[in-house]
Amino acid sequence: MTFPHTPFQIRDVQVSNRLVMAPLHEITDQPFRKFIREIGGVGLTVSEMISSEALIRHAVKAEKMMAATGERPLSMQISGGRPEALAEGAQLCEAAGADLVDLNMGCPASNVTRGGAGSALLKDIRLAERCVTAMVKAVKVPVTVKMRAGWDASQKERGEFLDFLRMFEAAGVQALAIHPRTRAQQYEGHADWSIIARAVDAGTSYPVIGNGDVNVREDAFRMAEETGCAAVMIGRGALYNPFIFRQILEPAFAVTTEMRIDATLRLFQILLDLLEPREALHKIKKIGAWFTKGVPGGHGFRQNLHAASDPQALMAAIDALRHQGAA
Repeated sequence: MTFPHTPFQIRDVQVSNRLVMAPLHEITDQPFRKFIREIGGVGLTVSEMISSEALIRHAVKAEKMMAATGERPLSMQISGGRPEALAEGAQLCEAAGADLVDLNMGCPASNVTRGGAGSALLKDIRLAERCVTAMVKAVKVPVTVKMRAGWDASQKERGEFLDFLRMFEAAGVQALAIHPRTRAQQYEGHADWSIIARAVDAGTSYPVIGNGDVNVREDAFRMAEETGCAAVMIGRGALYNPFIFRQILEPAFAVTTEMRIDATLRLFQILLDLLEPREALHKIKKIGAWFTKGVPGGHGFRQNLHAASDPQALMAAIDALRHQGAA
């Protein structure tokens, strides 16, 4: 295997390279995925987490989260703890054009786990089995899972995640992304890549995708080498540097401050084109804080970000950073 350039398969879906944009709640919506595809380098994009319960109620916000702009391949991720709702939600994603449907078994947020969804499924392997089985039976597209190493340190230390891997295989899951923190860790501490290596060594028939603490080009190569994972999934690293996928694929690719400012402006324009003005402004504020870190003059821009009410004024302020000195 030549990381990261060679394609890999998730059943009958071919991914052009070994790089995956992680699903990020309230981030990887249609505009952001369109933007990250334009930047280049990513092989597979995944929607933000969509509640299966909201989908089957036909909630407007949930249905909007399935919006896509022709990107291929596209995975839509759903969450839930009821097999019937997940099956119906998977069918709605398939009908909306998803090439893959992913079950979220990793979200640590209490408002998700209280309802038995996200990483709460790690506490009940029989319920998790019913959930994935219902999804697999409901759709023709491949079903995948994204999970954590366990609910807490004791579950991780017992290696119970390996039982889930075997259960997934028997149920017909076609790929697994594993984030090697526990739910109790949230996003703190160290991502234990040895968990990814153990998942790969389990020898399942489906590809194992590694996720966690990939922030620069070298991290991606090190994860692939140390774990043997089929692909590398990047989340927060792409928020601070949306060029990271290009940098992994192209060693000579250099990112300038001018390119970062241009990219930020392009994302803002996509947000304005595809979202309602208030929603676009909210996203611009949120993402602008990440994208301008390290940009000369960015600190001053971020200080004024919260009070801003005009998207065009924010775009002008970003453009003005071209002429700023050191932050």
